[in-house]
Amino acid sequence: MAKGLPNVVVHGGVHKTATSHIQSILQRNAGRLKKRGVYYVHHRDTRKEYTFPTQLNGYEKLGLNYKTKVPDDVLARKAKNFFKKIGAGEGQRIVISDENMPGHSGHCVRSGLLYNRRETLLPIFASNIPYPVTEVHIAIRHYADFFASTFVEFLRSAKGDNVIPEAAMKRAVLSNLPSWTGFIDLVLSCFPDATMTIWRHEDFRDLSDRVIGNLIGGAVPVEELVTPKRNRGRPSASHRAVQELLMEIEREGGDAALARRVEIQDAYPRGPDYPGYDPWTEAEREHLGRIYDKDIAEIAMRKRVTLLEV
Repeated sequence: MAKGLPNVVVHGGVHKTATSHIQSILQRNAGRLKKRGVYYVHHRDTRKEYTFPTQLNGYEKLGLNYKTKVPDDVLARKAKNFFKKIGAGEGQRIVISDENMPGHSGHCVRSGLLYNRRETLLPIFASNIPYPVTEVHIAIRHYADFFASTFVEFLRSAKGDNVIPEAAMKRAVLSNLPSWTGFIDLVLSCFPDATMTIWRHEDFRDLSDRVIGNLIGGAVPVEELVTPKRNRGRPSASHRAVQELLMEIEREGGDAALARRVEIQDAYPRGPDYPGYDPWTEAEREHLGRIYDKDIAEIAMRKRVTLLEV
């Protein structure tokens, strides 16, 4: 830990791994945590004031012509101001959380990779944090379920002219065979002085107290944290709702169909009558599961990595 500086703890998601639930608990208890020297920054502020500028900087480096430009010097100034105004002092803990750190759901869905712009975006996100990053916390998820859920998330925000068919998403995943191993190795290289805590999303229900306790560093006993009264999370869509939406896109075109996505999801809510979206055959799911299990075992052997297990 650098003398005179606070330390930063990064929760990097990823998407569709109960990140919103974790953020809601941290935000609900932000005042109590601050009194104990733990500064949680609301994820909307982190995204708007830090993550988004780092990505605009990265997109320009990738040759993408976004209207808003954030050159290196502007980004450095924005980052310095963002972290300084948090007000944390020497040895205190700043917790930031944003699943968009490596990119967006659409980057995964279109490429069949785990954040195909990560090699550009992650180093920029990491290198512009002006304080020492001592810990990184990340959840990972079974490939079949991750891509099913991110496809639903993609459809929720997609525009009519950039929707891709389910078959194209599946083909990209099965041809590229994405791996969390490379993703984790990149995160480790971007935060060379940090320890990393990883957990499987499938285990989160049993590990949630440990996950949150690790993020706040034991400043407040987890059992004393206040749980938000209202769950703001969005359940994944049912298989029927996604299929109806995709058929509507084929019939009416993207814009007309996407305008009815909420109506369609409400007509076929996920539940006993309409199971969750799952585009994979049994054989495909088993294949992706074998790769996931192999990658988990390899990741657990990495130096600086702790895999939380039930």
